[in-house]
Amino acid sequence: MKFRKSIAGLILVFCTSLYAVGQDTVLMFHPTAYNLEVVQKLVDEGLFSLDGYHLLGVYHKGERYDYSDAKAYIDLHSATHFSLREIKGELGPENIFRKNTATGQFRKLFECSNGALFMGGPDIPPVCYGEEVHLLTGVTDPFRHYVELSYLFHLLGGSQDTDWIPYLEEKKTYLVNGICLGMQTMSVATGGTMVQDIPTEIYGIWKAEDILNLPPDQMHRNYMDYLNTGCEDPTSYHFHRVALEKSMILTSGIGFNKGTAPLVLSSHHQAIEKLGLGWEVSATSMDGKIIEAIQHTRYPNVLGIQFHPEKPGLFDPSIQHPIGCDSTINFQEAIENSDSYLFHVAFWKYLDNQLQKNRETK
Repeated sequence: MKFRKSIAGLILVFCTSLYAVGQDTVLMFHPTAYNLEVVQKLVDEGLFSLDGYHLLGVYHKGERYDYSDAKAYIDLHSATHFSLREIKGELGPENIFRKNTATGQFRKLFECSNGALFMGGPDIPPVCYGEEVHLLTGVTDPFRHYVELSYLFHLLGGSQDTDWIPYLEEKKTYLVNGICLGMQTMSVATGGTMVQDIPTEIYGIWKAEDILNLPPDQMHRNYMDYLNTGCEDPTSYHFHRVALEKSMILTSGIGFNKGTAPLVLSSHHQAIEKLGLGWEVSATSMDGKIIEAIQHTRYPNVLGIQFHPEKPGLFDPSIQHPIGCDSTINFQEAIENSDSYLFHVAFWKYLDNQLQKNRETK
């Protein structure tokens, strides 16, 4: 009993150092200045209130990304409730899916938080899901992937070690949301594999011109930048529809029906191939070839989406993005006054409501 009390005391001290008194914590991995600003804009728009929450940005000391800009952003916006936490310890493909040198830090972060957010980014090292590297796969910051994969394995378990008891067995309503890379990481962390390049592996296409001639619903990013036309770099984002499955979080959970087929903003060239342990598909591309959303079969607040509902332009009519040499697009105007816009708003409201429920039942 004395040992348990001492451990509880250590966790309390650690938690108190993470956030202000009276606040709960939600984690965000890869807390770049841009990602912090994106979250703050969602808060400012009233879409994702984070009421009563402290946002703790988590990263590994081995990441190549320089977080000095994120630290400067936090210092400049001292009124915001953001802070950073560095994870230490040796992580690599050989130990991320089991107890490792970061496990104790993961445990404390879990004890102190009600949820975790995983953002978009570059390709996962294929060695993490047992494959060799496709020529079009781009791995730029492996330690980012190692820490995110390992924390998610600790949370959810996986087929890599079925004896591991997931942390979420102790807190089943813990919220986990992954966007784009975040969703892919959730699947790989639990034993899934990846399509390393959609155009070549799914559609058998190797030329940008041929991809650009596909129907819009079969394009998962804007490939105009491949043509190198010499004008301002076009946005990599592209709108396409998704097919929702009935009785899932993205339908009945947020108030939509299976026939909605909302337009979503997409920018990726990889996709989930084989799902990891414990998932079901909640949305696909319109041709059914690409998994667009997943949710966990055991933990009700664990959801991953392949598209990007966080982009500021979706909610800001002043932001224009180039899509070619002679054209621009405003993301909000593309979906305003439609079910697609309401779908994006409802998504963030849903996540926020789940976090508030976790505060109330803590």
